[in-house]
Amino acid sequence: MKGMILIPLFMAGIFASGCSAPSKSNSVAATSASSTPPRVHASALEGTWKGRVVTPGREGPASIIFSGQTLEFHGDGTNDWVKGTFTLRENTDPKQLVGIVTECAAPEYVGQKAYAIYKIENGTLTLTGNVPGVSNFPAAFDDPNAGQIVFQHVR
Repeated sequence: MKGMILIPLFMAGIFASGCSAPSKSNSVAATSASSTPPRVHASALEGTWKGRVVTPGREGPASIIFSGQTLEFHGDGTNDWVKGTFTLRENTDPKQLVGIVTECAAPEYVGQKAYAIYKIENGTLTLTGNVPGVSNFPAAFDDPNAGQIVFQHVR
């Protein structure tokens, strides 16, 4: 069984939606991936974050490490991991993250882009993202077609 790419890059995202079987995306009203040029400022994300996938039916522990413009996500299972690169679009509301999967338990996602939104409030990182290959951002943090993870900064 494949794991989930959570932001999601991958997930979080990068990948908040997982290195797993693709899910359907909400194609209504999500911001186009090409509408805003990327702006890179990853210092707020830098370091190790631990948390939980809070997507109904996919709950479980998760961690993500941001280092420069790379990330490494690990979920609950041995096949629930992804590595990738990312850029941030901080001049949007909510802020956006675009990741490219460089390694993953699901080889069909390697080279795919993943689109996520994120926020940092009171030391908590909330990341909501679509599976790689879906070319839009989630419409909102509670988008039922996206995966969500909530992290706390560890170091």
